Amino acid sequence: MLTKEEKDLLKSRIGTSILEYRNKRRKRRLGYIVSTAAAIAILVISINYTSGFYNNSSKIKDYVHTTDLDIHNNGDVKLVLNEKEEIKITESSSSITYSSTGDELDINSSKKVAQSSKNTFNTIIVPYGKRTKITLSEGTKVWLNSGSKLTYPVTFNGDKREVHLIGEAIFDVRHNAEQPFYVVTNDYDIKVLGTVFNVSSYEDDSYTSTALERGSVEIKYQGNSIFGKSRIKIKPGTLAVYNSKVKGMKTSKVDVTKYMAWRDGKFIFKKQRMDLIIKKLSRYYNVNISIESEELKSQTFSGHLDLKESIEKVIEVIKQSTDLKYKIENGKFVIN
Repeated sequence: MLTKEEKDLLKSRIGTSILEYRNKRRKRRLGYIVSTAAAIAILVISINYTSGFYNNSSKIKDYVHTTDLDIHNNGDVKLVLNEKEEIKITESSSSITYSSTGDELDINSSKKVAQSSKNTFNTIIVPYGKRTKITLSEGTKVWLNSGSKLTYPVTFNGDKREVHLIGEAIFDVRHNAEQPFYVVTNDYDIKVLGTVFNVSSYEDDSYTSTALERGSVEIKYQGNSIFGKSRIKIKPGTLAVYNSKVKGMKTSKVDVTKYMAWRDGKFIFKKQRMDLIIKKLSRYYNVNISIESEELKSQTFSGHLDLKESIEKVIEVIKQSTDLKYKIENGKFVIN
């Protein structure tokens, strides 16, 4: 039998244990709530940052997404003014220069065109087999390769200069620290102050690339997670390649000359796969070329190709140092 004092002591210990247990449970619940709240807060901040970063209001993006200007046209270069008036340019290589006020443009130094509205966008569509050089109203020069489309404002207002590119172009950007220049593509945006670089962003390629000749650029892109890297700065002599399928960015040191050479009528290749070479030639000459041999597709070629020559002569040059054989059927080149 327990004495009264022993019973009172046991009762007191039991009460203390229950109180300690309840306090521990309360602390665990509170810790869980705080941790969960913190995690939710981080997630919300990250989502807000990401959505704000990638969904910034852009008039040129909105314009491009709401217009239906087909890039896959064959034939003449097409300059679209105010989404209404179309000017066709028949030359294989052409030049367009805007006045500093944007109210007049010169085509091939021979045709003057007046523009009624300066607060609008123009679009130049360069089909396969053609090239065009544009001097924008603020002085930036753009060389557009075959199969490309550039949308740009007639005059640049506000705190930034934006153009939208599909295809391939070389930019020589006029320096203006107070009004940075942006090249917007479907995969990423490039910010520059004044520099020379190449951008390749064809819709039928799985990548978008930037090769920097001089200056510096910052590329903003969507990474593969909300906590992943979302911007990168590159230096001259760097190639940045973004894979849209895996949302991954890779950089490497390169000789950027080969990425600029098409502007001067040359292709320069160093151990380039044959299927990629043929794809470039097909675009440049607007000729249907297919490779039947799977083994030949992976063969590599190094050398210079003079694009002032005919496609037949260019393929003959490649043939001299590879196992390439070809035939022409109904205007189509079949390589085996």
